Amino acid sequence: MTDKELRKAKKDDLIDMLYYLRTEIDELKAQNDQLRAKILLLSGEQPAETGEQHA
Repeated sequence: MTDKELRKAKKDDLIDMLYYLRTEIDELKAQNDQLRAKILLLSGEQPAETGEQHA
């Protein structure tokens, strides 16, 4: 979508796009976390406990 198309989009459409993009980001982060855990498990390493949480 071009900048011009984004500027002409209705607020409801923009909100829908943001919702679906946020959902996709959340799903990809969860998948990334699962894959990192699997890598750590297969490599025999322990996950670092930094106390940080992904937002």
